[in-house]
Order: sequence, then structure tokens, then C-alpha cells
Amino acid sequence: MGVKLWMVFEAVAPSEDAVEGALEEHLETLASEEQVEITEQETEEVSKVQDPHPDLEEGYSQVSEVKVDVDTFAKSINLVLHYGPTYVQVEGPDEYEMDLKESQESLQKVANTMQQYARQGLGGILVSKSEEN
Repeated sequence: MGVKLWMVFEAVAPSEDAVEGALEEHLETLASEEQVEITEQETEEVSKVQDPHPDLEEGYSQVSEVKVDVDTFAKSINLVLHYGPTYVQVEGPDEYEMDLKESQESLQKVANTMQQYARQGLGGILVSKSEEN
């Protein structure tokens, strides 16, 4: 495989039932992806936490750490965009060569996702040149 990633996922919810099994299902879907191999997975027990979210005084949390081998950098970007890890780190290789096509596809995937979020009012940037400049 081409790229080695370490990713951390966290599920947070107001009830223990809502958290229980959510990460397991999420990671099973990740494992079923083509060009992806989970090489290590460690999932903590569900725990009660204080102030896990601005609108939640008390809730439940579960964290999973996963190491994944991915065929391409473009596929790595897809995984991050679609599976939303809390944290991601590229662990290897020390160097990675990417052709122009893969570079273009990788950046375009990020641009498309940002535009989708912006259209839904969930973030992203839609700007036009200011008349004052």
C-alpha cells in the first residue's frame, strides 16, 4: 500500500446507547473501502464525560485509534473527508511521489467538498473581490 495513516475517531452523544456501537459500525464501513486496509485498531470503552459539546453538559464518549494502509494519497483525502476523523497523521512513507493527475484529483476533491459545505451553509468560503481594494 502507498500511504500509512493513523486516525483518531470519537463518538459523542447524550446517551450511552447512542454511542454504543456507533464507532464499530463506522469503522466496519471504513474497512470495507477498496484500496484500504486497517492494520491496527484500538477502541476504548464508552465513558461518561462532562461538557463534551457546547450544548451538552454531560454525555458519553468513545474513542478509537486506527492505523490504515491506503493505496493513494487521493484515497487518503477521500477517507478524511468522508469519515471525519478527529485527528489524522501521515505515518509513512517518508517520501511520496504523485503525478499531476493524482495531484489535480486530490485538490479538486477538497474544493468540491468545501463548495458543497458552503452551499449547505455549513462552512467553506464563497468570496468575491471587495470594491474597497
